[in-house]
Amino acid sequence: MTNDSGPKAGWTKDKAGATLAATTGFFLTLGPALETTKQLTQRHAYTAASLAGLAVAVLAYWIGMRVMRKLP
Repeated sequence: MTNDSGPKAGWTKDKAGATLAATTGFFLTLGPALETTKQLTQRHAYTAASLAGLAVAVLAYWIGMRVMRKLP
């Protein structure tokens, strides 16, 4: 016997839109955050800028999921 269940979608429009928002948020934040952290602290500039970009990416993903779920 075979199970004819449909294929399970790994990417839905919600996840794809939210991932695009998170990726865009990370890369748009990285430049200004890096310039700011280089002025404030020389030793940990890249780490601090990456953490700031990651925080923005998580927030953008969350907002993107909420917005994409409301769309038809």
